[in-house]
Amino acid sequence: MLFALTPGCSSSGSDPCEVVCAKSAECQPDGPGEDICIDLCRSESARVSYRTAIERQAECYEEKGWSCADLAIGACDYSPED
Repeated sequence: MLFALTPGCSSSGSDPCEVVCAKSAECQPDGPGEDICIDLCRSESARVSYRTAIERQAECYEEKGWSCADLAIGACDYSPED
């Protein structure tokens, strides 16, 4: 999951990489940083499976307003089997 350093477009029109990486930076302030995360995410989003997972993760973040603690235990985790 990108939250751990991982994430197209979500239904709200937001950039899914920006949504996921902003939350990642908020929840993991000692991580690599939002800009590095966004660059990596956009690079990896060329793969359809990755892009789909990040889009769903971003939608979850936006819809539910999960806390960092909720996300750490998998609140918005996505796998292709879901």
